[in-house]
Amino acid sequence: MADPRPATAGIRTTGRRRPRLRWVVLAVVVILVAIGAWLGIRAYLAKNALEAAQADAKVLQSAVLAGDATHTDATQRSLAAHTASAVSLTGDPVWRAAEFVPFLGVNLTAVREAAAATNDVAVDVVPKVVEIAGQINLSSLLPGDGSIATEPLRAAAPTITDASVAATAIAERVDAIGTGGALPVVADAVEKLKRTVTSTSQLLDTAARATALLPDMAGGAGPRNVMVMIQNNAEVRTSGGIAGAVALIHAENGVISFGGTRSSDDFTGFPVPVLPLTPFEQNVYTDNLGTYIQDTNLTVDFARTGELAAAMGTQVFGVPIDTVVAIDPYVLAHLLQATGPVDLPDGTQLTADNAVQTLLSDVYARYPDRKDQDPFFAAVSGAVFEGMTTRAPKPAALVDALSASGAENRLHVWSAHESEQQLIAQTTLAGIPPATDDEAVYTGVYLEDLTRAKMDYYLDTKVELRDARCTKDGAEYVVVVTLTSTAPVDAATSLPDYVTAGGRFGTAPGNIATRVVVHGPLGAALLGASDGSDLAVKAVTDPTGRLYAQTDVTLEPGQTSELVFTVLAPKATEVPPKLVTTPGIIGKTTISSFPLCGS
Repeated sequence: MADPRPATAGIRTTGRRRPRLRWVVLAVVVILVAIGAWLGIRAYLAKNALEAAQADAKVLQSAVLAGDATHTDATQRSLAAHTASAVSLTGDPVWRAAEFVPFLGVNLTAVREAAAATNDVAVDVVPKVVEIAGQINLSSLLPGDGSIATEPLRAAAPTITDASVAATAIAERVDAIGTGGALPVVADAVEKLKRTVTSTSQLLDTAARATALLPDMAGGAGPRNVMVMIQNNAEVRTSGGIAGAVALIHAENGVISFGGTRSSDDFTGFPVPVLPLTPFEQNVYTDNLGTYIQDTNLTVDFARTGELAAAMGTQVFGVPIDTVVAIDPYVLAHLLQATGPVDLPDGTQLTADNAVQTLLSDVYARYPDRKDQDPFFAAVSGAVFEGMTTRAPKPAALVDALSASGAENRLHVWSAHESEQQLIAQTTLAGIPPATDDEAVYTGVYLEDLTRAKMDYYLDTKVELRDARCTKDGAEYVVVVTLTSTAPVDAATSLPDYVTAGGRFGTAPGNIATRVVVHGPLGAALLGASDGSDLAVKAVTDPTGRLYAQTDVTLEPGQTSELVFTVLAPKATEVPPKLVTTPGIIGKTTISSFPLCGS
């Protein structure tokens, strides 16, 4: 039966559908444009809110470090309002739904999570930090009368701990923010936030431990004796340099007094190790580890250095040593930045700018006779101590000084009191390699001077992980150590005998002899070593299960040697390897870490 509808009916229907389709498409386009505009406007407003919050945070930081937290209520409220606005702007249903859109979504999620973390800092951390500043005036902790105010530290300890716990939790959340595939501007902003929150978390963690440690270390619970090893980077050791001068500080009820300085020559009367050495220590370091103060820091474990140095100090100073602290001229320079310059008995002035060159180089030209050097170093120790205790240091500069010293791995501490050592052991102050490689595959590259003089002032060092390959057995890392002598061509005659050693210990005058040690990772094996030809390497496993490989290098003035070690680690982690090296002379030591294997 024929269709009774007119032949033109289908054509008219199609004509009606086309305008409708155009209207639907137009409506969708309008909606998408509106959503895009909505998201764009809110992202712009959120950006402005976070930038305003950042400005508020800087004002608060300055007030806290200046010890003036009495008029910060308005700034705190402004900070919290700005971060809350950023959270509101990035948390509405449209924003959350758009997070499922490919490419766009990862950016929106990262911004939302970053805004939430920033608000958490403003709500959970900042008020506690301001409260701490109200309890502790940094200027009053070191009033300049030779004492440390210990009771305010005890009172503020619970609040500092709460702030530290909150900051650590936020840092963990920020670290988990994903930026893979995000726009560079978003990825960079999140990375900046990660650095800021991480540094804040670390600073508060250090502050929490300091408030737990300092009151008792300052003699608040009984007399304490602190031995300070002043390391000389011109004659390198694992933790920095030999202990050229050793100072004694006595603390009792918060009152600090200077017990004088001894040179390394005063620590030479030990015919046998002051403490029993393990078979590994005797094999790798020989008895020198326990018989010479200059060699106590050959080990990578500063807790062991502290034990040995304390045993020596007890005999030399005649009092029990409770704490051992290791610093170097860079730490002194950082501290002088906080206290101002100090006058020396010879009429010169030691400043933050000249401390390193004076103590590592100029002193040997000025006093070529060892008999004159020791009194100079003793005078420096006394003058710096007096400057620290008789002046109230600038709080912000003091915080910067201690932070820089710790970040550069130049400040190490050991305590004979077990509860204190447990707190120290969880910080960079301990100078101890990690117990596991769960977070990052650790590799240490450490240097030991074999010239037995001060030629390392002219040693340039570059340490890098140049390559990393995933294998069926784990991760294969190529560790490259490049050493260059910048000594003058005529170093043998132009430099003082005390600097070159004059060939007395087997190294030709002007040359630099160095032992290079590659330490870790856990369970690793050395696959090969070369400096253009096969290297003679002593490779063993230390008691913690880490690789310990050493080889010796001698450089003539101007010579460069590139040592290449191939190390197989039994596992690869999801974060870049952690590369640690001896803290040397700034400008002469560089370190770089290659990313993950397979990248």
